[in-house]
Amino acid sequence: MLAIVNGLCVFGEEFVKANVLIEEGKIVDVTKRDVKAEEIIDARNCVVIPGFMNAHTHSAMTLLRCLAEDMPLMEWLNKVWKVEKSMSEKDVYYGAKLAIAEMIKSGTTCFSDQYFHMNGVAKAVEETGIRAVLGYGMIDMEDPEKMEREIKEAKKFIENWKNKNERINISVDPHAPYTCSEELLKWSVEVAKSLELTVHIHVAETEREVKTVKEKTGKTPVEYLNEIGLFDCRTVAAHCVWLSDKDMKILRDKGVSVAHCPISNAKLGSGIARVKDMVELGINVCIGTDGAASNNSLNMLEEMKFSALMQRVNFGTFKAIDVFKSATENGYRAYGIKGGMLKKGNLADVVVLEKGVSYSPMYNPVYSIVYSSYGFEVRDVVVNGKVLMRERELTTIDEEKLIEKVEKIASRFRQ
Repeated sequence: MLAIVNGLCVFGEEFVKANVLIEEGKIVDVTKRDVKAEEIIDARNCVVIPGFMNAHTHSAMTLLRCLAEDMPLMEWLNKVWKVEKSMSEKDVYYGAKLAIAEMIKSGTTCFSDQYFHMNGVAKAVEETGIRAVLGYGMIDMEDPEKMEREIKEAKKFIENWKNKNERINISVDPHAPYTCSEELLKWSVEVAKSLELTVHIHVAETEREVKTVKEKTGKTPVEYLNEIGLFDCRTVAAHCVWLSDKDMKILRDKGVSVAHCPISNAKLGSGIARVKDMVELGINVCIGTDGAASNNSLNMLEEMKFSALMQRVNFGTFKAIDVFKSATENGYRAYGIKGGMLKKGNLADVVVLEKGVSYSPMYNPVYSIVYSSYGFEVRDVVVNGKVLMRERELTTIDEEKLIEKVEKIASRFRQ
């Protein structure tokens, strides 16, 4: 049994001094009374929160961080794609492990990943103790032979990892409506329904994408995906920058969750999603970092601040409490995982933030977390009841050896 004691616990808009009792991977009590446990984390002078859910990323793209900078989008993409072609499953494993180390150190307890060589990502998740939703990213570009290969890879990944590890959930991940044939999208629907999996897909990320899909189908990406039945599954739509009012109503009515990635959208010049409008309409909005090649960090604390501030530029106030919920409970809800809140019966994915210069004075913990965080405030991280970082030291990853390995891999890409 593990107890996190003496901390200021955040419950939505409320915060009270309490103790969190954890057993067998779950929160068994949140109480003001004294508790006893075999393992104690003293959270005195700290804020205790549910861990962050990075709702959309490509973890192994840490290997491409800062490789292609100050370029137009297509030039950037060509540079990234060229390097990705040379990446092995072992490379992806180490890239994902580096991402996991960064995410743990900035308070992420669960992430949703879409990439290739996904066995490498799954192995990294299995070894490090973090929680994840993993899907093989399928792209066929209307090529029937490529579609068959992509389906074969996706099937193999699902068979290898579904129900293998309690911390690994599997998703079905067609890349986007402009990179996947209708046949591949419909196959994704069938598989997701039959196996009760979440569909994770890029939607309306760029204005160009919307134009391309309209020229092909006569509909917006959201209208098109809805027509072919993709939203009849539990679906997480990443980005959703270029949505019409009609699109947003479809997403709401179908219960589709939106994974908002503000820093990546800004860096690639994609635009600013209408998140404030989505939240007011009742859409479940969560937050993701996207990959480190287009961010360049995987820091959800940084992402929350950008989410709040960028909405003010065009659309008005995205309240701090809504931002915080988007980064925690909304992300877990989007993927059907019972977490993201300090609540009895929930998964024990918990983060301890230490109050220091950036949180002083603290009038409201949520305001401090959303607007004043750097990342160094994260002191302890617990996932599934296991301590993955204690006093800022990773317990399941040898950080020094990992960085040495990644630098060796990166030396190939510099050539």
